[in-house]
Amino acid sequence: MARLSRTATILAAVAPLATALIFLPAAPAQAAEGDLSCSTTLEFTFDPALRANGSSKVTISGDLTACSARNGKHAGLDSGRLQGTGSATATAGGFNPCRLLISLQGGGTIGWAPGGTSTVDWKITHDPHTGGIEFSANVTGGELNGDAVTLSGPGGTSNPGCDTEGLSTLSVRAQVVFN
Repeated sequence: MARLSRTATILAAVAPLATALIFLPAAPAQAAEGDLSCSTTLEFTFDPALRANGSSKVTISGDLTACSARNGKHAGLDSGRLQGTGSATATAGGFNPCRLLISLQGGGTIGWAPGGTSTVDWKITHDPHTGGIEFSANVTGGELNGDAVTLSGPGGTSNPGCDTEGLSTLSVRAQVVFN
């Protein structure tokens, strides 16, 4: 009985990280000279709640804070606010708390402080060859136009009960790098 209790405790402790790994690559990205790097917390909201063999609209929002540029080229971009929309689909599977294999895609805008904007297209897909997730995003206009965007050091949590009620929210903390 004690062994079962320990196993349940360990599973409960790793569930939030497992959820984040559904969506983001685990390998850290290193900023090259001239890149902009920021801390971020991203909030994904699914409407309706995403379930196996279903689809949903997704909104994404997040604050980019403590931004720094190694060569100073974008030193004026101190922080930003991301807002965007997209679509999501899911199939059954995966070892995350929601037991879903998810694909997302969409676009959005980052409003920078003290001024300026960036337009971003993003895509998150399940990689059937590795069982992991592929994240890709690019700046398609405005500040940092043409830069690729990577996320590293993800950690996150989904809504409680997502395995039975569907995935309605996901909060992810990570480092975002523009290069």
